[in-house]
Amino acid sequence: MASKFISERNLKFLLHEVFDVGTLTQYDYYKEYDGKMLDMVLKAAMELATGLLWPICQEMDQNPPELVGDQIKVHSSVRKLLEECGTGGWLGDDIPFEWGGQQLPQMIGMGTRFIFCAANYSAAAYTGLTTGAARLILNFGKEDLKKTYLPNMLSGKWQGTMALTEPEAGSSLADITTMAEPTDHGYYKIKGQKIFISAGDHDGADNVIHLMLAKIKGAPAGVKGISLFVVPKKRIDEKGQLVSNDVVTSGVFHKLGYRGCPIAQLSMGDSDNCRGYLVGEPHQGLLLMFQMMNEARIGVGAGAAAIASAAYYAALDYTKTRLQGRKLSTKDPTLPQIPLIEHPDVKRMLLFQRSVIEGALSLLMQAAKYADLAIVLTGEEKEKNELLLDLLTPVAKSYPSEMGILSVSQGVQCLGGSGYCDDYPLEQYYRDARIHPIHEGTTGIQGLTLLGRNVTMKGGKAYKLYLEREGKHGAVRG
Repeated sequence: MASKFISERNLKFLLHEVFDVGTLTQYDYYKEYDGKMLDMVLKAAMELATGLLWPICQEMDQNPPELVGDQIKVHSSVRKLLEECGTGGWLGDDIPFEWGGQQLPQMIGMGTRFIFCAANYSAAAYTGLTTGAARLILNFGKEDLKKTYLPNMLSGKWQGTMALTEPEAGSSLADITTMAEPTDHGYYKIKGQKIFISAGDHDGADNVIHLMLAKIKGAPAGVKGISLFVVPKKRIDEKGQLVSNDVVTSGVFHKLGYRGCPIAQLSMGDSDNCRGYLVGEPHQGLLLMFQMMNEARIGVGAGAAAIASAAYYAALDYTKTRLQGRKLSTKDPTLPQIPLIEHPDVKRMLLFQRSVIEGALSLLMQAAKYADLAIVLTGEEKEKNELLLDLLTPVAKSYPSEMGILSVSQGVQCLGGSGYCDDYPLEQYYRDARIHPIHEGTTGIQGLTLLGRNVTMKGGKAYKLYLEREGKHGAVRG
């Protein structure tokens, strides 16, 4: 039975009947789980979403974050959300057991993200950013970085972000000017500015940990000179206390939608005392950051499909109860009016919405399955699934983002004038959905990535694999 914002039945159908998530439990990495346990995870996600995220969705939109003094103030429930997600293991859903994670399949993680984003996209962004930043530290950080940051991030005490964009360098990361100067003390001095940093500062966490791109002094020009750093808002001093790390919040952007999560402007090193800690090797930052960027791109696709789902169920509920006109076959004005859903054009709009949502979610599940198989398989089979995931990532970001807007728009249309008013949630969903073709690389950037890099990489190996698996006409099979 459909919930207020998603269909649990359809989600489980995709997971079990189409993509057979249970087969992953035959591999050692996922052997702690079975189908029943995976369904219990989804049930717990629905309970959290229904009990905490959904009730504050409109509140967070109507009371957006504000910069008060030197800190951004957010909805009071953000701290509770992060704490509960930390306690419940949601921030480490696909992090290995050894680091306190749940080691869940990526497909189940996709299902829970879909649930959370449909219930409250702005709230879900806080958690997704923290998980992505933590995973980047886990995969490429030195042992001391992992021990310092992962426990606090996965517990929900500290927020994680990705800090790429600058005032004069949006998608053109080759032009970033944030600098990192080496010292003899195991850290770099960071100086520069970043803008449009989601959850870049707020009072819902005790600290904010930025995974930040910068150029080491004397580095090569362009993207070959970019390095990756952990830059905390507060660093730990010699006494084990949190102290200012010379990261100043200089502004908060007021947005069309997605208002419950702040987008911050940051200034680092104004007092020449901002410390950054290198992740990986110098000048390899963009390569490492692509892990988080590609995960975030698929996450954007999931958010877009989720908002479209919430909009569909809002429109469906309205059209079942709103009486308007009579059947086309009758001209008798004395007959009672019929629900909107009985009109053929309204049915068409609802079916369009549903087709976009289910198609988009299936596409995202396919990407998640490639990610799962890349984890559990080895050798050539592992490489094949990694290549297919790379190929599909720009599509998994762009299709739900662009089509999601059209889907939500049809939801607004189902309500007529009421859909355009804030008495109903459709207008919020329409505003929220508009960010998806923009952030984590615009649709144009995704097109350039798909055709300019992914199709041609390794002599077109990924594209050839795709054609072999999906058939010469590109027919998608489960």
